[in-house]
Amino acid sequence: MLYKKNKEKNLSPWLFENPTSEYRGTPFWSWNCKMTPEILKKQIEYLKEMGFGGFHMHSRAGMDNAYLSEEFMELVKACVSKAKSEKMLAWLYDEDRWPSGAAGGLVTKDPQYRARILYLAPADRVKLADRYNNKLSAKEKILFDLSEELSMAEAIREGKPYFIAAYDIVLDENGCLAEYSTVKRNARVKGTKWFAFCATQEMRDWYNGYCYLDTLSRTAVRKFIEVTHEAYKKACGDEFDKTVPAIFTDEPQFTHEKNLDFPTDRTLCNLAWTPDFPKTYKKAYGSDIVAAIPELFWDLAHGKVSTERYRFHDHLCERFTEAFSAE
Repeated sequence: MLYKKNKEKNLSPWLFENPTSEYRGTPFWSWNCKMTPEILKKQIEYLKEMGFGGFHMHSRAGMDNAYLSEEFMELVKACVSKAKSEKMLAWLYDEDRWPSGAAGGLVTKDPQYRARILYLAPADRVKLADRYNNKLSAKEKILFDLSEELSMAEAIREGKPYFIAAYDIVLDENGCLAEYSTVKRNARVKGTKWFAFCATQEMRDWYNGYCYLDTLSRTAVRKFIEVTHEAYKKACGDEFDKTVPAIFTDEPQFTHEKNLDFPTDRTLCNLAWTPDFPKTYKKAYGSDIVAAIPELFWDLAHGKVSTERYRFHDHLCERFTEAFSAE
């Protein structure tokens, strides 16, 4: 698609000696100050003078133009027009900094599109979340506050944590799962009690006060495409596959997992999650991933290999691929 001359049977000596724009370098062009059409057009001329075939318009830290604003899109259109006149290529970039997905927080202003995390925590630590106990950090007091007993739908809508399940965990002398079971939240246990719950990613300045996207959700990814790719299409879609060869997507991802440092550790650990993960997992494998959550963090006894752990990561990859790549 990007190298149409590759379809020719023989390589032209002239093309080899004088490569056209698509065969030249196209650097990431950092927009990191107050950008104006005059500044950008002049820099495009410098890029051409240096032998580049085009550029990637890359919003970076320090840019003093509101991302995806009318002013920003006018700058993009000016650069596409200038590239066309210079016989260069203007690559788009679909995020404010990176990773692609949040649209600089414009998408994740709405809690329903925010990245979700599956947390597993010792029950006694969660119970300390009375907002007065100085043993917890401010983040933990908010994260562990499951006192509202919100339904999953309410929690998603409001961007708050919700309870998933409680477990009785019994480890053997090697720190492996001797046995485990789901129990009621207030039940007595033989081993140690752990709570699994889902919460949104914490808000960060990097995402302009919001957080990353739930890239396991096709609905969330569709919203990201609507806010970014469709906006670019409206601004300069007539030059798609011409002056604008493609849109660069940068390092889309899902929540990084945090495991226990050692089997008897009693700290917070987490995995990537999305609210309907148990439903699609059951459809794919016919089993209940919520009941098997302890196997995602502890090894089974007697050297057994956890099928559920393998399937969890396989399905996680599948959800990400179907949501972000397929959309």
